[in-house]
Amino acid sequence: MNSRVQKQSFQIRDARLTEAEQLPAIEISAAQSFRSLPALTWIATSDAMSADAHRRSVRTGTCWVAVDAMDTPVGFLTASVHHDDVHILEMSVASPWQGYGIGKALLRHLEQWALRKKLTGITLTTFQEVPWNAPFYSKMGFVILSNKALDQRLASVLDREHSHGFPKGSRCAMRFDLRHIAHQK
Repeated sequence: MNSRVQKQSFQIRDARLTEAEQLPAIEISAAQSFRSLPALTWIATSDAMSADAHRRSVRTGTCWVAVDAMDTPVGFLTASVHHDDVHILEMSVASPWQGYGIGKALLRHLEQWALRKKLTGITLTTFQEVPWNAPFYSKMGFVILSNKALDQRLASVLDREHSHGFPKGSRCAMRFDLRHIAHQK
């Protein structure tokens, strides 16, 4: 790929099992943005979510890809359903494709899917201070959950992230409440 993609069209669709092997490379490409943050450069060389984990989400219908004009994945969102919420396990856009609205499109696609499934929220964990993390999700309507508002599942996710090397307090859980959208329809 060129270092800078011309204004290109993309579309969002369900991921295919045969594409699961391609998704870790997209995550690694996306993670190169962390090289610009001295305290987090190690993320650029960390392991990506496994193809097996993506395959599990493809099988349950909770993995979507953004594809270019050649139907090649350039971004993805992999999630899992927990009770009334869908939790984003990973969302990544290949470095040359960042800044074209793919992340927003993936989130809006997930939102529409979750509404059809009659779920009440979308959750995720992310960095609080990284511009393309919590501030991005806040602009998309997510709110940071206080420690008191965390359920056991989200508290456990944050604890696991801390035990895997994320600095304590650098991560947060966020939630997008779908109930207000469902009432508007």
